[in-house]
Amino acid sequence: MTSVHQPCRLPVVAFLSRAVPLADVEPLRTAADPAGSPPLPKRFLRHADEQSVVAVRAVQQAVAAGSETDVSHDGVIAAPCQAGRIASSQTLSRYATGGGVTVSTRIVPQASLHAVAAVVSVGLGMHGPSLGVGGGPEAVVEGLLTAAALADTPGVTGWWLIASQLHAEPHLDAAGQPDESRHTVVEAVAMRIAAANTAAAVSPRWWFSLDERHSNPRHSPPSQPASLAAWLESQLIAAAAKEAA
Repeated sequence: MTSVHQPCRLPVVAFLSRAVPLADVEPLRTAADPAGSPPLPKRFLRHADEQSVVAVRAVQQAVAAGSETDVSHDGVIAAPCQAGRIASSQTLSRYATGGGVTVSTRIVPQASLHAVAAVVSVGLGMHGPSLGVGGGPEAVVEGLLTAAALADTPGVTGWWLIASQLHAEPHLDAAGQPDESRHTVVEAVAMRIAAANTAAAVSPRWWFSLDERHSNPRHSPPSQPASLAAWLESQLIAAAAKEAA
């Protein structure tokens, strides 16, 4: 595996971000699939977490906008920030008033750390490994370090690194329902990293230079950055400028 103790470069061939108001996530569950992207099974997103919904739509758009449409052997690394907490709040509220019979088993696969990665991988027919990492405010850096460590995994043609978060904490009522008047935004960034064994055959649009600084809190993004896309884009631009120099 690639060592993160030595500087390494991640070849990025696709980058797409989406920021969707929490109140607008519901229509995305049944929205039409972008032309040129792998279609989702019917009603696949019916019970998915909000971060999962926006993440898979971001990946679909990235595939549709790129030249590489075969993602069947890609892997997924999802780095969500505290995903599933709205559904978990609703579940705890129902349990408190109605007992165990009110708890749906869907809370386990849809609100766990690995849920975002699983929705993307299963929904879009990817057969590479899929895993969730981080789960907290530093998830984006933990996702990058994981991508570097798994870059040369045999049989994987590329890795989708997905970072997601809720920006502006939602206010939940006693039943766990969010106040839609709050300006909560669900953000997801989908970045496809070419596998180490294919990097020479592709033309990366950007390089992400990763070294020991990214595991140092002084150089990491602020806890739960206001914009995941802005922070990641700033790193890609800096790497490209350094490469050109």
